[in-house]
Amino acid sequence: MGSIHLITGGVKSGKSSYALDLALDAAGDSPVRFIATAHRGIGDESLEQRIDRHIAERPSYWTLFEPPADLVESVEQSGSEAMTILDCVTLWIGDLVSAPNYNHSVGTTEKVNKLVAALKASDRSTLIITNEVGSGVAPPTEIGNDYADELGTANRLIADAAEHVTLLVAGQPLRIK
Repeated sequence: MGSIHLITGGVKSGKSSYALDLALDAAGDSPVRFIATAHRGIGDESLEQRIDRHIAERPSYWTLFEPPADLVESVEQSGSEAMTILDCVTLWIGDLVSAPNYNHSVGTTEKVNKLVAALKASDRSTLIITNEVGSGVAPPTEIGNDYADELGTANRLIADAAEHVTLLVAGQPLRIK
């Protein structure tokens, strides 16, 4: 079975670059499965540029899964990749909370638990990127509070299952677990 390594931190703290460096060191010239959660074509030019920049930073022989690919299926699908990077839980939870069928009383825990089960069952080690929301201010809206609560819960569930947890602060990795 592969290991789970959760990489968390604030916006622009270096999480993706850190994960990329870890994957390049661990996989060498072998392909890596990269599961992206950022959506193209939503009218956000800066996000499009960020996606393009991230793609350019990765080796061309890596396998890319982009939305609307199902996250759990992307983890479970067989392949020859040496490991997986999931970038990022933050946007995935945002998609779930902002979906028309989101139910506040049900939340996203069942979907997160399915993801954790798939990660635990995977033969590939996985680097999971997420944003840390526990150090910020409480959002002033119901959906903002739902989002912060759901992401905090998802991060905690994944961290509990992970062998390693790293917090990035100003580009500096701090080993938590």
